[in-house]
Amino acid sequence: MKDYRSNGKRVIFVATIIVLGGALAIAFQSSDTDLLKTADEILKEVARIRGLELKGPVQKGIKSKEEIAQYLRERIRDEYDASELRREGKVLKKLGLIPQEMDYQEFILKLLTEQVGGYYDPDKKTFFISGWLPLEQQKPVMVHELTHALQDQYFDLNRFIKQVRKMENDDMVLARQALVEGEAMAVMFDYLLQPVGKSFAELPNIVTVMRSQLTAVDSQFEVFKNAPMFLKETLLFPYGYGAAFLQKIRSKEPWSAVNRIYSDLPESTEQIIHPEKYFDVRDKPQSVEIEDPSARLGKGWRTSYRNVLGEFTTYLLLKLFLSDEESLKASSGWDGDRLLLLEKDGSNGCTVFQESVWDSPEEAGEFYEAFSRWLQQRFPGGKKSEDTSGGFAWKDNGEYHSIQRNGARVRFIVGLPREDSSKFKNF
Repeated sequence: MKDYRSNGKRVIFVATIIVLGGALAIAFQSSDTDLLKTADEILKEVARIRGLELKGPVQKGIKSKEEIAQYLRERIRDEYDASELRREGKVLKKLGLIPQEMDYQEFILKLLTEQVGGYYDPDKKTFFISGWLPLEQQKPVMVHELTHALQDQYFDLNRFIKQVRKMENDDMVLARQALVEGEAMAVMFDYLLQPVGKSFAELPNIVTVMRSQLTAVDSQFEVFKNAPMFLKETLLFPYGYGAAFLQKIRSKEPWSAVNRIYSDLPESTEQIIHPEKYFDVRDKPQSVEIEDPSARLGKGWRTSYRNVLGEFTTYLLLKLFLSDEESLKASSGWDGDRLLLLEKDGSNGCTVFQESVWDSPEEAGEFYEAFSRWLQQRFPGGKKSEDTSGGFAWKDNGEYHSIQRNGARVRFIVGLPREDSSKFKNF
């Protein structure tokens, strides 16, 4: 058992490197012929492990590191226009999740192109092989990416990822990415563990061990090393938590059971973090619809961005200034939310407005208390403001920040101009 656990940790370390883009060693490159032949062999092995027959061949090509990096830049620009990334960056900065001085769009481009390796393109239905990596290091990457090719043949990857982006719900996007990447990790683990006669379903503590490997991974990737905790954790979530989600069903049922998930997709990171809320007693997230608060603020104000934080991002938000234990406890009762960015014409400032619903008034109270402490740590130069609504209010540098609770619902406001604070006294 000791040897297996050691092997398992080494496998997880290799997997952590792979999900962050590829290889550690600089070694002899393989010939194009060898790479293409190996890809064909591995595709058959992926289909065997997964228990799905190939519906047809997968197109393949070989790309240089520069070509793959350029592809990623173009893909990011196609999927996220500059104005969308600007607004998202403003939200993250206001909440302290990324530094105020960060060029968010440029950093995302650098972060993702640093994590460069082979990739499957669902638009072109083509697997592009990284031409600079040695063959042995290519194999796990090929297993992972060719699993995506197989998924695409059966489940149409673009359909259920792009579909949700239009819903302004990144929490659901992250949950669906976790299914896709978790399955690819599971197939890759099965492939890597075959020589020791073990399987993915037997691996212990996948999430814990993957997160523990981050220190070692940091030293290999400079941009990732310097990335804020929020970006690191969000980047790894689909792989670590996604693998744990898949392990929940694979430990009890065959691969064929995974197919059913694609016709009944997870809807929140809550269901990924707590697989029992998907597989056992389904806990569907509530849709939170709120009156546009910009109407209360008057002329020149507009709501420019809408999204859903979800349990995982709520946990990361709290963890900025609170302990891990407290953050986990305060975020675990999440049941739905809607987050808005409010901007005013002619002003560089912004206000973040969120309303959430919790499993019970007690769970809502835990988040309320935790976020009240969060506000004091986020804006340490401020002081308590009198708030006749019965909530908690904090004023700092001409801005008003508050949290209020009404039963199982909670509303927070970050960055409201102090002169407008009276417009949101009641909840």
